[in-house]
Amino acid sequence: MRLSRRLSPHAGHSARRLFRRLDKVAGDLNILLIAIAVGLATLDMTFLLTQKIVERLPRVTRVVHVEAPAQPVIAASQLR
Repeated sequence: MRLSRRLSPHAGHSARRLFRRLDKVAGDLNILLIAIAVGLATLDMTFLLTQKIVERLPRVTRVVHVEAPAQPVIAASQLR
């Protein structure tokens, strides 16, 4: 009990100080959350815009590289 009195001699002042610190932290956190929300909204709008642009583009023929079939091996007896 004696130790707690020595750590906080002004209990009322420390509560006010604590609330001020919490208010400052909450204000800083709000700024961070707003910045994240704006970034996510921008990303979402960019995705929607590119999706609309891609829908309006003409269809593209898909080109796939396929190896030519192997040449048949001709035996020496078939050459005559």
